[in-house]
Amino acid sequence: MSKEKLREGVVIALIAAGFAVTLYLIFRIKSYAGLDFSAASDDKIAMIKDSIHTILVLGGLVIGGIMGAVVQRSKFCIAAACHARVTIGDLFQTRSYAMALFVAILGTQILYKTGQVDIQYSIYVSSPFTWLSYIIGGLTFGIGIVYTGGCASRILVRAAEGDLGSMGSVMAFILASGATLWGILAYVRVDYLNSITLGFKSQYLPEIFPSIPWWLILLALEIILVVFMLMAPKDSEWWGWQWPAAGAAIGLTIVLAWWINGAAHKALPLIDSFSFTGPADPALLQKWRPKSLTFALADAESFRYIILWTGETINFAIATVFGVLAGSFLAARISGTFNWVAPQLQQFKFNLFGGLLMGFGAVVGLGCNIGQGLSGISTMSLGSILTMTSIALGAMAAAKFMLWQIMRD
Repeated sequence: MSKEKLREGVVIALIAAGFAVTLYLIFRIKSYAGLDFSAASDDKIAMIKDSIHTILVLGGLVIGGIMGAVVQRSKFCIAAACHARVTIGDLFQTRSYAMALFVAILGTQILYKTGQVDIQYSIYVSSPFTWLSYIIGGLTFGIGIVYTGGCASRILVRAAEGDLGSMGSVMAFILASGATLWGILAYVRVDYLNSITLGFKSQYLPEIFPSIPWWLILLALEIILVVFMLMAPKDSEWWGWQWPAAGAAIGLTIVLAWWINGAAHKALPLIDSFSFTGPADPALLQKWRPKSLTFALADAESFRYIILWTGETINFAIATVFGVLAGSFLAARISGTFNWVAPQLQQFKFNLFGGLLMGFGAVVGLGCNIGQGLSGISTMSLGSILTMTSIALGAMAAAKFMLWQIMRD
């Protein structure tokens, strides 16, 4: 066995171990929900709540680490997928993304229908249908990922690989997302873009189209994805094990993230019923509501946690960011691909400009290509489909514009 194959084997073994550890953590949380707490003391309840929070943080680190390692070794990236579609006319990376969607949708819907996670409490289904925000945010984010040369997860991975340009993109992303969430750009998002909505009570497709059985909508989405994957040309890079496996692994991280957060969301009210006034309690919805992977809010929260550590608490989302950085760094070191790289000045300008667009667009659109694209669409949310469509259109338009500039020069 060659040294390169041995290194790849070690990374794959670590990824497999990460999946096993995540399953253990999920069932650890689920075990708490089956206990009788009617006579439990306040100290014991507080201890178990802290334990569940710790497990969630560990789960975020491990799941983020899996995603970081998979993205690092496979170069999984929707920005590269859109660029390849424009430049060489191949959709092998897009089909890998389709595989991730296939697994994420199927797994999440199974969890929902078996009562493992209530996606009706997630932001993708329960939020108002701010269609203008989805379109503008998606288009802006899509343009940004082309200029940075990577999507929200990919720039984190590249930064952990030693790419100084991607480090600049990450910082610009954090700056713009923080300003749009809490700062000077928040009023534009809240008072103008988010004020334009459609009157959907839920964004869940089966509830928007109640005359169509939910399973038929699920089947239609999955068939579309399968047909798209099978339509790959015979000479496409898609026909190997790497791209399908990478897509499936990313899809599984989405499912596991839903599962572990759904388990906590179901367990906490049973353990400490006096802490919550009911299903509409803001504390329950905001802190423990089901969630999966996303980097729009998580990156900004991570930076705020770093600089305000004494006044902040680490959560699942923050842990996933640290996990992605750690997982991709470890995979790069094991595979021997870590390398400090400084971009040329023009590319560094693109890194900063694209990062700013990405940060603004991800927050306005309520998520990135992972948040809205995989986590959101896995809930069969109409807003997530609209946002991801806008991201793809923005990315392809930007790729064509950059190609036109190159040809002109």
